[in-house]
Amino acid sequence: MNIPRQFYGINYLSRLLNNFHDTDLSEYPKLEFHEIEDIEELPLEKKDTGSLGINAEELSGLLRRLVTDRRCALDGLAIAKDEKLIFAGYRPPYSASTPHITNSTCKTVIAIGIMFAISEGRLKKEDTVLSFFPEYETMLTPKYVKQITVEHLLTMTSGTKCNEVTAVVEANWVKAFLLTDCQYEPGSRFIYNSMNTYMLSAILTKVTGKSVMDYLRKRFFAPLGINHIKWELCPMGIERGGWGLHISLEGMLKIGMFLANDGAFQGKQLIPVPYIRQMKQITVSQDVDELATEYGYQLWHLPDGLYMLSGMYGQHVIIDEKHGLVVATNAHSDKMFPDSMLVRHITACMTDKKLYQQKPAMREKTAYHKLMQEFQAFCNDWGLPKVSKEAPSILYAIKQKKLKEADILKVKDMFSLFDGKRLHIDQASIKLFPYMLQGMYQCPPFVVTDIAFKKQENTIKICFYKERNKKENEKREYLIIEAGYGKYCHQTITLGQDKQEIAVKAYPATDEDGHSVIKLDIVFPAAGFSRIIKFFILENRIGIECQEYPDMWAIAGQVLYGETTLAGTKIDLTDKLPESVRVFVEHKVEPNVNGYFAEHRKV
Repeated sequence: MNIPRQFYGINYLSRLLNNFHDTDLSEYPKLEFHEIEDIEELPLEKKDTGSLGINAEELSGLLRRLVTDRRCALDGLAIAKDEKLIFAGYRPPYSASTPHITNSTCKTVIAIGIMFAISEGRLKKEDTVLSFFPEYETMLTPKYVKQITVEHLLTMTSGTKCNEVTAVVEANWVKAFLLTDCQYEPGSRFIYNSMNTYMLSAILTKVTGKSVMDYLRKRFFAPLGINHIKWELCPMGIERGGWGLHISLEGMLKIGMFLANDGAFQGKQLIPVPYIRQMKQITVSQDVDELATEYGYQLWHLPDGLYMLSGMYGQHVIIDEKHGLVVATNAHSDKMFPDSMLVRHITACMTDKKLYQQKPAMREKTAYHKLMQEFQAFCNDWGLPKVSKEAPSILYAIKQKKLKEADILKVKDMFSLFDGKRLHIDQASIKLFPYMLQGMYQCPPFVVTDIAFKKQENTIKICFYKERNKKENEKREYLIIEAGYGKYCHQTITLGQDKQEIAVKAYPATDEDGHSVIKLDIVFPAAGFSRIIKFFILENRIGIECQEYPDMWAIAGQVLYGETTLAGTKIDLTDKLPESVRVFVEHKVEPNVNGYFAEHRKV
């Protein structure tokens, strides 16, 4: 079992675990970005399925599968053909106004940037990485590190042991990469590792004298009409490369179109054709993912000639170049690689001949209107219409709005029990922020022992108190958020040096025994993370249960009880971890606790 060197170091491990310790909110670091906000947007022309030769009934079936299969955890969906948009939209609280993080989807954007630089003679794919950073070469530089080339980075075959943990425990990521030995000889084995892409970002910055965003602005983003973009930076001010790009679904679609058209968009060739074709060629075979078993330059190749840009938890762009079809998704699934039900549903539809076999004109037109009604239901967070000829769209919409209004009245009434009271968690605590937010952004978990409530006309104001500090007479930290009744209330909270946009709603439910439940959904739309706190209303106490999405427990379960991938190496940790770790995950990640109402205090 090959485990990266960092995991053997007590210092590295302790620094990594520090991210999951509760600290003052004032210690939360500010996240820096490079942003583009002034490009003229080029909206995609919208066309119906009939004019594009697409079977609307088949797309309707795909939409239903993606929405109803919980394993897909769909947040946003966009489909286009021949540079014409069929539809694009999000379920609440996600929207195009808050670009969603794309995770590893942006690796392909870095590869595109490298191909632009190669086409301009700024570098060659055979160049060694050290040739760009000679200041880090010493007599102790490992032999294999000296051999790593740009192409090794592009194809994930550098063999480096320097993995994503570096982003948490180091300030100088370039230095850490070049001082870390290789697990395998460069070029000999595929090891998926985001630090490869970060190094491409650093190289692009070095050879152009510009940030990645500035370099690609006129060459790529502006010609595609992609605006409202931001890219997270490393501590040295370089775009993170392998992750951290926030962009809309339409922007993701346009990137897919650019690739499908060999570097052209709306009839304009932006880069010589051979460079993009080389990028799309199958370069290596790999066994990290069972569905996408071949890899190009930061691109996954799927069966039947499809290829994709892929980011963990369901941020994907899937391309059928033969038919000019591009599908983009945002999601919050627990899958980190392409092989997922989300991708399998989409690829099965895209490769089905029935998708391109249209019905007679009138039937196709009717099916298209039904498809758009269903997509509108998804965008409004309504239940999908029944598969039948009943429920005209106007009547259906009225019915759904009445159901939402009933939920609002119900949750308002349920909160009467909480109004003006403080709930104390008995002999335990809960964590307010998602674990994934802590792991990726060093956000403290904010351990909560008391929660106070105050009803307002349109929202419920909720004050979360941190557990008492051991220091005497020190004021307790607290955080106030507002939840909408049955619909999301958007707001900005201050966490230390940073600000985070969140959307929060409270809605009614019942448990398996028929007890009333209030669900509080706290969403971080830009990051795609959410925390759900369930309040079970019992006779003389309140039960509290926490969940988070992407499903932290499912991800932890993959690591603890089955095969997972660490730095590109498949490992099985079953029966290899201390029992104490298992207990921590089972009882701390998703705690079930009890609370009781303490004395009356104002919120």
